Amino acid sequence: MHIKFNELPGRTVLDANGRVVGHIKVPMVELDTWLVDSLRVSVARPAAADLDLTWAFWRRPTIDVPTGLIHAAGDAIILRVSLAELREAPPPPPSAPEPAFASH
Repeated sequence: MHIKFNELPGRTVLDANGRVVGHIKVPMVELDTWLVDSLRVSVARPAAADLDLTWAFWRRPTIDVPTGLIHAAGDAIILRVSLAELREAPPPPPSAPEPAFASH
């Protein structure tokens, strides 16, 4: 099944227990392989409390959910793990910041 990138943002993300984690903000593409390796999710307020994230109306927290944690996708994205397991998952390794402009 294929889906357009512009159809992903806004879809609801649910954990394995059916609780709302948040909504997809943007898919993240690995440029070496051109594969979507994670989804950046804007975390809902109740889930932010469970994930120990600070939630503010003007600056909502985001998390990157690896595509390996996705169980099913359709009108909503259902994860293989619960919020508690998502909180315990180690964060992805930080990547080096890309320069704004390359000088050649």
